[in-house]
Amino acid sequence: MLSAVYIVRSPLPTLSQALLPENSSAIVLSLEDPLLPGKVLHVTNTTQFTEGERISYEQILELLLRSTKVIAL
Repeated sequence: MLSAVYIVRSPLPTLSQALLPENSSAIVLSLEDPLLPGKVLHVTNTTQFTEGERISYEQILELLLRSTKVIAL
């Protein structure tokens, strides 16, 4: 189970790295383009997804339902 899912609309370099805890199982998803599926920007302590991978909206919904926190930035 993921401890946090971050959903961002702005590019990752503009976000503070303090928001992304390295000691937990978190994933950062980009939903910048509403016509394309989400993109994995950053993962910590999880092997289910890799950075740069495109994931479907169904996978995103599963992640949101299984995580303990959802943070939209």
